[in-house]
Amino acid sequence: MAAAPYDIVQKISFRGLGGVTQPQDYPAPPVPSIMERRRGSMVSTTRPGGGEWHPDSSGALRPPQFNIGMAFSDLGSSGLRQWSGWVREEFLPQLQGRQAARVYREMQDNSSVIGALMFAINATMRRIEWRVDPANDSPRAAAIAEFFDTCRDDMSHTWPEFIIEMQSMLGYGFAPMEVVYKRSLGRDPPPDPQRPGKLMPTSKFDDGLIRWRKIALRGQDTIIKWFFGDDGAIEGLTQQPWQGPLIDIPIEKLLIFRPATYKNNPEGRSILRSAYRSWYMAKRLEEMEAIVYERMGGIPTMYIPNQIMEAAAAGDANAAMKLQAFKNMTTNVRVDEQMGLVLPADLWEGTTQKMYDFQLVTPQHGRTTVDADKTITRYNVNMLASVMADFLQLGHESRGTQALSQNKTDMFFNSLEGFLVAGSEVMNRYAIPRLGAVNGLDPDELPTYAPDMPQRLDLDVLSNFVMRLAQAGMPLFPNPVLEEYLADAAGWPDISDDNSEAHAIVGPGATMEIQDNQPAPQPGKPPQPGQPIGPPPGSPRDKLEKIVLASMRRRAIRGAGGTVVPMSKHRAAARSSLTS
Repeated sequence: MAAAPYDIVQKISFRGLGGVTQPQDYPAPPVPSIMERRRGSMVSTTRPGGGEWHPDSSGALRPPQFNIGMAFSDLGSSGLRQWSGWVREEFLPQLQGRQAARVYREMQDNSSVIGALMFAINATMRRIEWRVDPANDSPRAAAIAEFFDTCRDDMSHTWPEFIIEMQSMLGYGFAPMEVVYKRSLGRDPPPDPQRPGKLMPTSKFDDGLIRWRKIALRGQDTIIKWFFGDDGAIEGLTQQPWQGPLIDIPIEKLLIFRPATYKNNPEGRSILRSAYRSWYMAKRLEEMEAIVYERMGGIPTMYIPNQIMEAAAAGDANAAMKLQAFKNMTTNVRVDEQMGLVLPADLWEGTTQKMYDFQLVTPQHGRTTVDADKTITRYNVNMLASVMADFLQLGHESRGTQALSQNKTDMFFNSLEGFLVAGSEVMNRYAIPRLGAVNGLDPDELPTYAPDMPQRLDLDVLSNFVMRLAQAGMPLFPNPVLEEYLADAAGWPDISDDNSEAHAIVGPGATMEIQDNQPAPQPGKPPQPGQPIGPPPGSPRDKLEKIVLASMRRRAIRGAGGTVVPMSKHRAAARSSLTS
């Protein structure tokens, strides 16, 4: 039988918080409002709940006295700027609500710089391998981990597609995704009783367990408002799709991914937010640069007789029509396939000066032209620098070193790893426990998802480090654990029983040993029938060729986006010796 709250309080000390430990102080008496405290200070010194109010040295009211109940309730607010669920935390109106989603969509689709950035992020995300870590080493925990691994591969969309949609939080600031479940009834499911004429979702398994049918994105440009609790907690959202009525979705059906949180804002903060001003300026400069080319680098100016202007001002309809025609001619002239002007050839009497003339007027003081290319390039670099991806510009400039590129690339990949870890934490905190509860699993036996980011190592630096340690006299080999790590770093194949003696071909006598095991060549004579072509089976050279071919296959599989599972007897023993 659970202990009463007062019995629990008697065993807990709140002296470190400045409070008291008497059971009668739990729960907390109501906290008086400002008006009650003001009335109490003007009329009575007795505060609600007991005690007295005393003004401080500035004449203001003192805060309410702390008690145990206050430790278990929210007294303050996050300060999020929202009214009835409409979030207006952003100070720029064009980056608020659904308008922000449209702007960020334009930035990603219309800007080649930001488009290259997002392409690099999405391409990298697709290559990341994910693993399922069991809760412990028991066989049951391993079986539960295998179950959750099958859930990733049994959705109506692939796991990489889910990762890409989850990472849309980077561009928009948040990614609300709805979780839809299904019962695993095999590839030939029965009719759906809730949807006449429809079948229940198919599954690769027929064990009757509940799995994810899909984890679907709910477009950021369709989210209009949110539901908040009294303590500021997110309780749901309202979606306005392009067709149909408004849809309210509770938080229990949602997974909200955010790259950064501030004031528990459900709309998060886009990684493109700091690049918005640079994008806006570059966009406008590119448009003005195109206008300069289109308008032939000057201000179109038309010279016409003054009598036409005076007559038009006096109300002459014919003159007004002529004046408007010349205005349209001036404003519409541009470089295109219909470029051209037709002007009268009349001259002023007694002169060779034309009565009608067209000129392109350029500024006569200071710089005649503005080099927009340098300015646009600066803004493009600023956009990439805001997300630590300015290494993408190094190949387009005359400056920049390889070491600098590697450092910036490492920082960029570290930030991507942080975003993936943030996404996995949402899955581990909400998605996995909910699915485990539906299937009646013990919460202490639930696994976790984790991204497997590949290590970026400079093999030259690593080899020099190992060589210097060996030259200093440090015993490095034989060491199965170290050999396994170096093989992984170099992308070598797994060490198995068949090639475990491959170290025999490594060393000063490797060349002589290979030559001794190679059959003597016979020039001008073809191989005899039945004679094997190549090195003898089992020779050191044969083992070397097997290692090289296996390494090439492994790199080809990884280059195509596949997965290579390194698990052999030798390396499994090395792993066990490492963890023991």
